[in-house]
Amino acid sequence: MCALLPDLRSVPMSRPLLSGFGRACILAAIASVMILSGVGCDVGGGGPSEVTIPGRVLDASSNPVEKARVTLEFTNSSDEQVERTTTTDTSGHFSETIEVEEAVEVTITASKEDASAQTVRQASPEVGSVSELALTLGIGGEENREPGRPTDIVLQSQSTNGIRVQESGGTSIARLTFQVVDSTGNAIGVDQAVDVNFRFAQQPGDASLTPSTVTTNGEGQATVNVSSGKTAGVVQLVAQTERPDGTEFQSKPVSLTIHGGLPNKCHFSLGPGQFNFPGLTEFGLTNPVRVYVGDKYGNPVVPGTSVYFSTNAGIIGGSAQTGQQGQGEVTLSSAHPLPDSGVATIRAETVGTDDVNTIVDPDNCPEPAETGNENTIFDTIPVLFSGRPEVKVTPDSAELDQTYTLSVWDAEYHNPLAPGTTIQVEAEGTKVKATGSTEVTLGDTAFNADDDDGFSPRDIANKKDLTRFTFRVVEDLEVDESGDPKIETVTITVSGPNGDLEVVLTPEPTGGGGGGQASPSSLTPTPGATVHPVPSGGVVIRAPDEK
Repeated sequence: MCALLPDLRSVPMSRPLLSGFGRACILAAIASVMILSGVGCDVGGGGPSEVTIPGRVLDASSNPVEKARVTLEFTNSSDEQVERTTTTDTSGHFSETIEVEEAVEVTITASKEDASAQTVRQASPEVGSVSELALTLGIGGEENREPGRPTDIVLQSQSTNGIRVQESGGTSIARLTFQVVDSTGNAIGVDQAVDVNFRFAQQPGDASLTPSTVTTNGEGQATVNVSSGKTAGVVQLVAQTERPDGTEFQSKPVSLTIHGGLPNKCHFSLGPGQFNFPGLTEFGLTNPVRVYVGDKYGNPVVPGTSVYFSTNAGIIGGSAQTGQQGQGEVTLSSAHPLPDSGVATIRAETVGTDDVNTIVDPDNCPEPAETGNENTIFDTIPVLFSGRPEVKVTPDSAELDQTYTLSVWDAEYHNPLAPGTTIQVEAEGTKVKATGSTEVTLGDTAFNADDDDGFSPRDIANKKDLTRFTFRVVEDLEVDESGDPKIETVTITVSGPNGDLEVVLTPEPTGGGGGGQASPSSLTPTPGATVHPVPSGGVVIRAPDEK
């Protein structure tokens, strides 16, 4: 019908009738006729259209806000107020569709807790959606949190950094106070009181805490008691609560050490680095002596427990304090007085309590200490001071198809040499070899049961194994050589911490020597070594004295 309207631009403007006021009257008349007759132009597209409004809600730290309430408000073509609501998903997104017949302004409001954000966008039926909105709420960032509301929990005080296991004579309870604070670091008030839950992040054994839940007081404080059990170790305690929106937060883990009790005889051990060291070869050689101290439950004693040492030979550190594992160490040095017969006695002692001899496990510790002073705990151990090497070999010349007896010990007391000593026997010649104890490395010297009154070589448990050996020189049937077997030399080499010694045996000259004594031409020792024939047969070769 709009096509039926005359084009007023085609009316000649030269006519006075249509100029100025006259033309305006004609336009008004035409418009009135159109309205009265129902003639009009349809420019609206025929009914309401859908418009989608998407967006995302973030907190002050640019993290998505889940379950935020989003409200869309606008006035429709009938002049009515329209309201739509939705909520954000886990990623903070929302999307809502509205119907409009004409362009309208839509007010979008996002809110959660007591924070809100608002924006205005135009929605038009010609455009099916608007660009994604971004609304930021004043929550989540420390600088934007409302003062007075709980935002953090901190340790305020701790009665001690360490307690002892139960029934040990020391404090077994620690008191820890936490404080819930707001974003400004100030304690929350009674009106913001929260329940604080306590738990162990790390718990050795049977430690416990009481109470497990505490409501903060007017200073935002919550206090818990940590009680030790019978196991030593380190506990870590965490205090946890939540904000009004249900978001949980917790303190940093707080560590508390549970130390063992006082020394107990059943858990008192003493040992050297080596039971045998070459202490007779020179002064100033050292050997560590370690003590291991536990309480009656088998836990390491409280750190700093003093243990005192003494020796009847050499010089030893007077005392040591135990560490976290109940271990202490001193140094034994070779010096005067040197031990008679080579075996020294080391003693370590400490002080416990009246119940040091309490037996927790009778099968494990059947005999408590009987010292006369039940508060004194001690132990003794032997340490062998060994000397320069000595070799005794029988026979004393190189012979084929012969069994040799070899003794290797120290020259001073015929005690075993230090661990790590090697003994090698090698036969050289034509189609010959040495068999038996030809490659030996000595282990440490072992001693029999404790002897609190002192130790001697009689207490060495493996002396024969460490000092007496046999070998044979025989024909080597595996060698593809012509001719008869012939022995040229037998070489015995001793090398180790006590010193080195080498003996070379050669065949006895025809018609020489005799009488079981080595002739000068049948034996060659290390330079400086001394050779001592044995009337019963064989010969003793002693390493040089280099002290």
